[in-house]
Amino acid sequence: MSLRAVLLITLQREPGTGYDILQRFKAGLAHVWQASHQQLYRELDRMRGDGLLTCETLPQTERPDRKVYQLTEAGRQALDTWLAEPLAASPVRQPLFAKFFAWERWPEQARCEELAAFREQLKERLTTYAAIEQEWFSDPQALTPAQRAPWHTLRLGQRLTETWVEWVEEVMEED
Repeated sequence: MSLRAVLLITLQREPGTGYDILQRFKAGLAHVWQASHQQLYRELDRMRGDGLLTCETLPQTERPDRKVYQLTEAGRQALDTWLAEPLAASPVRQPLFAKFFAWERWPEQARCEELAAFREQLKERLTTYAAIEQEWFSDPQALTPAQRAPWHTLRLGQRLTETWVEWVEEVMEED
């Protein structure tokens, strides 16, 4: 998946400023994609240059002008093309895993601290997922299938993260 595809998805329903897009990421896509402000604005500019977006500048007094981005027909076609193409399964890439191949050189205290910190990060992620679920999907069965579809990705994220927590705890017990 690319940032471009995520931006097309984010802007498919309604136009938005860079700030609006970041808020939509946090509210509904945080478990799927992460992007910095700089990455987002660079890609929005590229997409505008490629004719996938328009950008309307709205002057404001005492604040920087607002730039409101909206999909063009070419942007909608690019989204449709991306949606129609099958995606390959992505490999799990976790830099921490590389350290396991030098286990005997990895200082025990550093290893224990890193695994404990990783476990806490995973637990924080579960807390974030729970907050997203409560805010957006508190009654998933009351939603239409299209409204419920993102909930399935959230549930997968929760399950995978729970599995990772269990795995880290197993490793820590063995150590």
